[in-house]
Amino acid sequence: MSAQDNIQTVTDVYAAFNRGDRDAMTAALAENVEFENRAGGSEIPWAGVHHGHSGFMALLDRLEEHLQFDVFEQLDFLASDNQVAVVSRMEWTLKKNGQKVSYPTFIQLWTFDAAGKAERVFDNHDPTELLAAWRR
Repeated sequence: MSAQDNIQTVTDVYAAFNRGDRDAMTAALAENVEFENRAGGSEIPWAGVHHGHSGFMALLDRLEEHLQFDVFEQLDFLASDNQVAVVSRMEWTLKKNGQKVSYPTFIQLWTFDAAGKAERVFDNHDPTELLAAWRR
C-alpha cells in the first residue's frame, strides 16, 4: 500500500473511534494486531500490550470505563509505505475523580502489513500529568 493509502486508513480509524464504530475500526486491523502503550506502567488500567481483535476490544472497554475524551484532534501525519506516525492533541477527563489530563503532543506509530491492515500501534507520550491526575 502507499503512504497515502495508509494515512487514509488511519484517518478512517480515528473517525470511526470518534463515532464509536468498533466494527469499522476492527476492519482496518490485522487479526494479530498489537497495541502497545507502556506509559504509566501497571498503575494505568489500559497500559500494556493488547493482542488481536479481542485485545483491541478489551482496550476500548478499559478506555471507555476510565476516560472521557474531551478533545482528540489529529494534527499531522508522517507516512512511509508501511508506517504512519500521527501527532495528535488530546484532552481527557478521568472518570474516577474528574481530573483533567492534557496531551498537546500524543504520538502513535502505526505499522501496516502487505495487505494494508494495521498490525501494530505504538503509543508514545509523557505520562507525568496522567500519573499525577490518576493518583489524586
